[in-house]
Amino acid sequence: MQHFEEQFAALSGTDHEPPSLQQLRQTAFDQFKEIGFPQQSWEAWRFTNLKSVERGRFRLAAAKDLPTISDEAAIGLQIPTLLFVNGHYQPNLSKAPAGVTVSTLLESYSEDAALVTNGYDAGRSPFAVLNTAMMNSGLHLRFTEEFSSDSAVRFLYLTTKLSEPIMNHPRLVVDLADGAQATIVEEYRGDGEQPYWNNALTVLRASTNSQLNHVRIQHEAASASNLGATFYQAPADSAIHGTYLSAGSALHRHDVNVVLSGEGADVTVNGLCLTRETEHADHNIIMDHVSEHVTSRMLFKYILADRSSGVFNGRAVVRQDAQKIDANQTNNNLLLSNDALMNSNPQLEIYADDVRCTHGSTTGQISDDALFYLRSRGLDTASAKALLINGFANEVVEEIKDDTVQAYARDILESWLEGVNRG
Repeated sequence: MQHFEEQFAALSGTDHEPPSLQQLRQTAFDQFKEIGFPQQSWEAWRFTNLKSVERGRFRLAAAKDLPTISDEAAIGLQIPTLLFVNGHYQPNLSKAPAGVTVSTLLESYSEDAALVTNGYDAGRSPFAVLNTAMMNSGLHLRFTEEFSSDSAVRFLYLTTKLSEPIMNHPRLVVDLADGAQATIVEEYRGDGEQPYWNNALTVLRASTNSQLNHVRIQHEAASASNLGATFYQAPADSAIHGTYLSAGSALHRHDVNVVLSGEGADVTVNGLCLTRETEHADHNIIMDHVSEHVTSRMLFKYILADRSSGVFNGRAVVRQDAQKIDANQTNNNLLLSNDALMNSNPQLEIYADDVRCTHGSTTGQISDDALFYLRSRGLDTASAKALLINGFANEVVEEIKDDTVQAYARDILESWLEGVNRG
């Protein structure tokens, strides 16, 4: 903890922030010290070991960590992109389409502190609290009805060319106007051998009759740790569709908290998690049904190779007054190795009596019969396995609404499969 106190002191020593923001940071950091790092004795963290982060000597990114970069860094997904490099926003290399207003966190906080701080409840989540204490980069995006439903915008967080271990605590805040439709891609990408840690917090606030498609892609260096939290607000007659693709980093944990607070709210979250070697990935989802007449769906699939491990905790909470709701939760896992390990814990917490809620989980290996069938049709073993794995994964990939983004996700899946087959 002493190391984090030193880093916080260096951050809070700046005088360019208003006193209220400095106080907000101090209060959050005091809370973080009180909570401490999660221990495996905690139910929500018992399968995830965080010693590598707790003991890592990560420092906050500084100006010296910004390498020479060109717009080639954003090549890969040809959509308007807001680019961060090693924690530094690159407005000259960024582009936003019409219908969306982009502000830095400090600009939005100076306008109205609630724009940055409202929309999520960190509770006893130490890393969401730490993000508030140390948020050192990020943006606030506001979408209007003029934003084209055929368009998309990407928030790209690139970590590259590091000389020593760094950490960043980015925050992305997204607001949709009434009736607005938006597709946003939140991407974390990295390379190199130096360890680094991204502790991201994303707040997405829908409005009445708005529609949000959110795609979160995480494919970072094998030395990386990515701990993220996503908070959704789904008021009356709003629709949110989230898809998460994880395909890299030594340690990945993603907490998702959804509040369906108005009648007619409809939320879908899907995840595809790809792990290999000794990687560890953990998703913790809470779907909170506060209002009646709301609908939610959860589909998460893991594909685990080598000695990698995964965790899925999915909890659907139905409040006492949330009658006439429909909630479905599914977790399916494919083990490509006898040494891979999956821990699945789907849960229902129901306090209403007129609801329809289902949940289920399966974990297994590739069917020998299916493999034999494909080989009998002339495919070699590697090609037959790749075909079966693609079929398993495509149920999630095909849920991505934007064709360009879906093709990009499919390329990441194909690249991961090639790496597993080479191994």
